[in-house]
Amino acid sequence: MAKIHPLLKNCFLAILRFLSIMMFSMQMSYAQQNITVSEGTLKVNGVSEQEFYFGLSEGDELLMSLKEIKGKELKEIEVMELPSNSKYIEYKSSTINNKAIQIQNTGIYKLRLKNSALGGRVCRYKLERKPADSSKKFNSTVYWNVKYDTVFYTVQEDYLASIDTAVISVIGNKVERVHSQTATNGKPNRSIVQVALPPNTVSWSYYIGVGEDSEAIFQQAEEKAIKRKSQLKAATDITQSLASFDGSGSSALALLALKGYAEFGIPAKANNIQYWFVSNHENVENFMQGNQFFQFEMGNGPLSYKRMENPKAGTFYICLLNDNLMEGIDVHIRVSAVTIKENWQKRNVEKYRVNSWKEPYLKN
Repeated sequence: MAKIHPLLKNCFLAILRFLSIMMFSMQMSYAQQNITVSEGTLKVNGVSEQEFYFGLSEGDELLMSLKEIKGKELKEIEVMELPSNSKYIEYKSSTINNKAIQIQNTGIYKLRLKNSALGGRVCRYKLERKPADSSKKFNSTVYWNVKYDTVFYTVQEDYLASIDTAVISVIGNKVERVHSQTATNGKPNRSIVQVALPPNTVSWSYYIGVGEDSEAIFQQAEEKAIKRKSQLKAATDITQSLASFDGSGSSALALLALKGYAEFGIPAKANNIQYWFVSNHENVENFMQGNQFFQFEMGNGPLSYKRMENPKAGTFYICLLNDNLMEGIDVHIRVSAVTIKENWQKRNVEKYRVNSWKEPYLKN
């Protein structure tokens, strides 16, 4: 077997040592290669915060660089391990150069930039991780789960427990004497009757009739209304209301006020009466003095009746005028009002709301 020359042997050994050193250096360089977690630009608006989330592995070294492009300060620059472990914080700074932060725990981390100035801040940043073991793959991306939670609670609410309907006799039967144009007692042929509607009035009816003939017609209509009341079993709102009106009230006017239904005839012989409904004392004075006045209802005849829906509150006045030259007349006046009272009570009502929030997680 041929012997190797000593000089060649030494050269060969030197080459082997050189190659071994190069391979070790390459392995060490690969092992220490930095991995970019995120690099870009963040804008922090005035008086606000901006956050960026990323994952790191146990044994990593985080390298952070940041620069505000115009050299303006940020109030706080912080790296935090969630949920609340601050790893690094810098106050009133515009630049951070390759800051190294050792990572003890695998988890989610947050870069927080706080700007207390009114003007915005634009920052260039770079986050790198130097892994302890480059052969181990690690995903730094943070993902988000939306969580939901239903919360039940009780509130008190007002509710309409019942509605009470009643027919109230405002004027049962007022006989108003209205003198003739030439009355010897010197009294005028004009007269005033005041009407005060009860609270919660929704409609009302009136009857104005002259003399006994008109009164006989009214009594006939009243008898018919009393009979009809017993026939209206299906119309519960009518029967209940008629059952609740006071004893002095008129069934005929109750039906008229409730549904506009009436069975009044026309008297064969009766004097007429002119009437106007006015709303205030000024119009009353003008009427009594024969001046112009304003009215919201008027009529002329021996017998008049009607269902009214306005006004619904307050006081008004019936102005009566007898145009008979020699004869005074007796005017029968009746007014009934339908009132509705709402009874409100409180009750507990269970409600719920759905709260939602996002929770970060890693896929490693």
